[in-house]
Amino acid sequence: MSELTLNCTPVFARAMKAHESGKFNVYVFEGGSRSSKTYSLIQFFIFLAINSDERKRIVCTRKKGTWLLATVWEDFKTILADLGLLGKVYINNSNHIIRIRSWSFWFVGLDDQQRLHGLTSDIFWINEAMEATKDDFDQLEQRCAGFSVLDYNPTAEEHWIYDNVCHRPDCYFDHSTMLDNPFIPENMKRKILSYEPTEENYANGTVDIRKWKIYGLGERASLEGLIFEKVSLIKEIPFWVKKKWRALDFGFTNDPTAIETVGFHDDCLYIDEECYATRMTTPDIIDTLKTLPEARTRKIWADNAEQREITEINNAGLPIQPAMKGAGSVLFGIDFMQGLRHIYVTENSVNIWKEFRNYTWQQDPKTGQYINAPCDNYNHAIDGIRYVCWMELLGHAYRNMPAPKSYAGYF
Repeated sequence: MSELTLNCTPVFARAMKAHESGKFNVYVFEGGSRSSKTYSLIQFFIFLAINSDERKRIVCTRKKGTWLLATVWEDFKTILADLGLLGKVYINNSNHIIRIRSWSFWFVGLDDQQRLHGLTSDIFWINEAMEATKDDFDQLEQRCAGFSVLDYNPTAEEHWIYDNVCHRPDCYFDHSTMLDNPFIPENMKRKILSYEPTEENYANGTVDIRKWKIYGLGERASLEGLIFEKVSLIKEIPFWVKKKWRALDFGFTNDPTAIETVGFHDDCLYIDEECYATRMTTPDIIDTLKTLPEARTRKIWADNAEQREITEINNAGLPIQPAMKGAGSVLFGIDFMQGLRHIYVTENSVNIWKEFRNYTWQQDPKTGQYINAPCDNYNHAIDGIRYVCWMELLGHAYRNMPAPKSYAGYF
């Protein structure tokens, strides 16, 4: 336990101090991206469990169960491993339960009403609580014998948490930024800092004031300027979607390699995330592609700038082709996608959903007005989706059109 205490974050230390005061029944952790909220709360729960002899059930939840398992469930196990505790606790991978001494942690999505209904708790934690409704919170709190924990990035200027929870006299409120995270990877820190309105960032064209407020400072601000509005979640790509391709956007150190299936039916796109990971070599990509459905028959479209990788993947017997980029292809592709009836993203596509909710137009640094150029971030999977639209759905005549004058200089 000394190691856990020595490696604790400032957010963990503040949470422990608040808990030890005995004054609070609900704890709200608001903060920017990578401010260590989730990591610190997992530390907090592990510490309490190890130092308690009482039997308790802790319900850990998020709006979608698939998101919860892809994030908090995996993070919890990783931190246990980092602390040398993984072999000393009970883990039920089928029912998603972790038992640490006499505390049992149940990981249940808010969308799993059958399992959640009637499930009492001693403590509950809603991760990314801005996704949840007030009724979600009320239902959990009325079945909770102890305290509750909410954490979120403040991506809205108005929310029920601000009005109905933060002002409660029994509420502990904590605000954090990435400066509260001593373990933040340097490339992530650099990315968030690039949004800050500094002279250097203006010169580099990376300034995004709203993203700096939300993800850098952790301030309450709505994310405006979204490029794609007509995007919804579905459980899986429906069986009647017959036209399917695979998209691949290469990455390595900072940017992930993104692989997804892209389906098209009745003027709608259907997207399913299949890989989203950094530091993937070409052999790693080949091995991953070979495990996917219709690996040797489903056409793959990839960035034509990576000819060597495409050749190696093709030599491995996989049907990959380079997406030929034309003048204005980015904006033509975006324009086509915006004109679709709808875009559907599967629930397990955690990273792609995040991209669609954060992919915005650039702002003129002098006027603050949005301009006809997308920000070059939150677009790794979206770039691959564009390749498919550009090569399969737009048609040769459209692809060979000259770039509109208003786009000149951008490509």
